[in-house]
Amino acid sequence: MNWEVAKSWLIALFALLDVILGWLLYESRQLASGYAESPADALANTKTLLANQGFSLATSVPSGQPSLVTFQADFANPRWASLEQAAFPGAKGKAQIAGGTLTTSEGQITVTGQGTWAVQYQPPLQLSPNRGALAYVFRGADYAPDPVTSDPVHAVYFEVVNGYPVFDADVITVQEKGQLIGYTQTYIDHVQSNSSPKPVISALDALDSFAEAVDKAGSGQVNSVVKVDLGYARKIQVASGSQAILHSYWFPVWRIVTTAGVYFVNAFTGEVETQNAY
Repeated sequence: MNWEVAKSWLIALFALLDVILGWLLYESRQLASGYAESPADALANTKTLLANQGFSLATSVPSGQPSLVTFQADFANPRWASLEQAAFPGAKGKAQIAGGTLTTSEGQITVTGQGTWAVQYQPPLQLSPNRGALAYVFRGADYAPDPVTSDPVHAVYFEVVNGYPVFDADVITVQEKGQLIGYTQTYIDHVQSNSSPKPVISALDALDSFAEAVDKAGSGQVNSVVKVDLGYARKIQVASGSQAILHSYWFPVWRIVTTAGVYFVNAFTGEVETQNAY
C-alpha cells in the first residue's frame, strides 16, 4: 500500500470537508442575519407579554417611527388683559385684580401655578355649535381634543407642538348641559428645538418596556391598554441657584393609556414612567 498516496487522499478529503462545513456555517449565518420578525409575530409576542402582567390590548398600535427632536420652552406668563379677553369677551365694567385672581362680571381667573390658571364662570357660559369651549381659551387654536381621556363632563385638550400633543400642557373643561362651567389651562411658549431629529423606538417596543416594568395586576383582574400615541412630556427642569426655573425640556414619549392609569415611555430610551413622574 502506498501510504504517501493514501495520505494525500486523506488530506484532500479533509480539505473538502472543511469547505463543505464552512459553506454550511456561512449559509446558516446568512439565514440568521436575514431573519426579521414579522409584524404579526411581534404583535403576538407583545400581547403575550402584556397578558402575563394582566393587561389586554384593546386598541390599534401605531406602526411609524418618526424622527423627533427634544425642545425647550417657557411656561407662559400672559398679561391679565389677554386672559380676560379670551375667557370673558362680554364682561362689563373694569376687572378687579387681587393677588393672583382677576374678577369680572362674568367670573374669575386664578393663577394656580407656573403657566397654569383656572377660569370659573358665574353664571355658567352658554356654548353654541359654532362657538365651543376652545373659543374662550387663551390661544385655544393651539389645542386639539383628546377623546380617550375626556368624559361627558370633562373635555380634555392638549397643546400641539410640531404636530404632536404636549401631554402636560392641557386644557380641561367642565361642561354640563351645553354650558361651560369653567376650565383649567396650562400653556407653554417660546418653543425651540435643542437637538437634531432622532428616530423613536417603535410603539411595540414601548409596550414591551411597559409590560416588563409595570406591576402585575391583581389576581383575576384584567386591565386594558386603550390608547397608544406619541407626543411630548416635560422631563428636566433647569434652574440657576435660587433663581426661578428658566427653561424646561420636553422629550418625545409614547403615552400608554390603560384602565389602570396613564404611563409614559421615553421614546428614545424606553424608560417607563407613570403620569406623575414627568
